[in-house]
Amino acid sequence: TTPAATEKPSATPAPAEAQAPKATVAPPAQTVTKPGIWDAKPLATFSGNELVYSATLGDWRTHNGIDIRAEAGETVRAASDGTVTAVRNDPMWGNVVEVTSGEYVMTYAGLSADILVKMDQSIRAGEQLGSVGEVPCELSMEPHLHFDVRSNGEYVDPVSLAK
Repeated sequence: TTPAATEKPSATPAPAEAQAPKATVAPPAQTVTKPGIWDAKPLATFSGNELVYSATLGDWRTHNGIDIRAEAGETVRAASDGTVTAVRNDPMWGNVVEVTSGEYVMTYAGLSADILVKMDQSIRAGEQLGSVGEVPCELSMEPHLHFDVRSNGEYVDPVSLAK
């Protein structure tokens, strides 16, 4: 059952890394652009240290990225210049591409199988990475891209980096 809006978590503590204060960081040297789906209203925002209820998983947890509404098959483009540092399939996040740009690691999760980039490939902001697929741990939501950013191992609100 879904908890009431005022219900608070009882026994599910936040992960230790989520309990640390949110890091304040400067934007990457390259401008983060907003091509295509980046203009859509987020379905879910970055929660920082606040626990939010996951209807798919049935528990309380932090949400370390943003979920950007998009139709299945819609093009996903790089938010910044960088180098592809991971292409993988994850049981919770689906098909994932990670792009490193300076101190930032940007994760694009919930891609379809038609990923267009490879490990160690240099990419430019706006370059197509693939298209929207499914995010297994967020299937109760409408189609979307899960996008998160880490700086020095700490999650950063992606919206704080957009210009």
